[in-house]
Amino acid sequence: MKFQRYFRKIAVWSTLAITFFFMLNRAVDGEYRDILQASIDFLVLCTYAVLIWQFNFWLDTQEPKLKRVFSSSGARLFLQSAISLLVGVVLVVVVEIIVHKTIKEEKAPLIFFIFRGILINIILQILFYAVRSVYQIQQVQVTNAQLMEMSAKAQMDLLRQQVNPHFLFNALNTLKTLVKSNNPDAQDFIVQLADVYRYLLQNNQKEKVSLREDLSIARSYASLIHARFEDNFKLEVTLSPDVYETYTPPNTFQLLIENAVKHNMIGAGKALLVEIYNDEGHIIIRNNLQPKRTVEHTTGLGLENIRQRYQLLSNREVKVLKGEKYFEVRLPVLSEK
Repeated sequence: MKFQRYFRKIAVWSTLAITFFFMLNRAVDGEYRDILQASIDFLVLCTYAVLIWQFNFWLDTQEPKLKRVFSSSGARLFLQSAISLLVGVVLVVVVEIIVHKTIKEEKAPLIFFIFRGILINIILQILFYAVRSVYQIQQVQVTNAQLMEMSAKAQMDLLRQQVNPHFLFNALNTLKTLVKSNNPDAQDFIVQLADVYRYLLQNNQKEKVSLREDLSIARSYASLIHARFEDNFKLEVTLSPDVYETYTPPNTFQLLIENAVKHNMIGAGKALLVEIYNDEGHIIIRNNLQPKRTVEHTTGLGLENIRQRYQLLSNREVKVLKGEKYFEVRLPVLSEK
């Protein structure tokens, strides 16, 4: 049915165009005696052209039945086109014989009109299957685009769901350290942790948030880290004013700060500095490199999660550079929401 609706206008206009083309040739040769004869010829041409189109439409709806018999698409196409051509020839012959015997009075022999009808049938068959092929290719492209969109959405949903346990796992480790050391800031830490986690939950279903908003929560999270390490941890932000109006996946900066804290030693004489600044269409998050001698258990989700979310949102690459003294992540600027 969709195929028939899609091609109804094509069928009408192609029928009229082919009919007038063949009638024009006869008119130029002076084969019409009067308007009545031309009108009858017009009706005859239109009749079997319309019947051919309708039969092709009907046969196309039978393709599911043919699939049960012929698994090969090539075999089905050959069978359909052969049946369409044969039925078209039969329609032409029957219509021309009936009209020729009852209405028409033509000087040309019947075989001329049958041959003309068969030629029209061939043209219509070629047109039908050519346009159907174009339609099917378009449908495949639309379906593929929809599947890609659904796949991207599913991946994004999965990545967003990963952020919650990843954040909570690291935050609870930090809280455990504060409690073990009887740190008086533990209570304040819990309150701030609740605020940060509330933000995470509120933005969990969003693909992008404003950079200003995400950086604000990153500052709050940095204060949680500072509660544990005091002056041995520092966050410095020097971004251009226009960068604050761009966008980023939720919790990007918080995850990168977590990553820096998790993989580096922090303590007396080992202060960790995390810098956030922009340069040449990128936002750079850089920290001084002082790797831990013993690596903590890690989920491995943080940086890879960010890579994949940026890939899905912008098809642009997140660059990770590791030198002798610094580790930095370069995020492409997302200027459109």
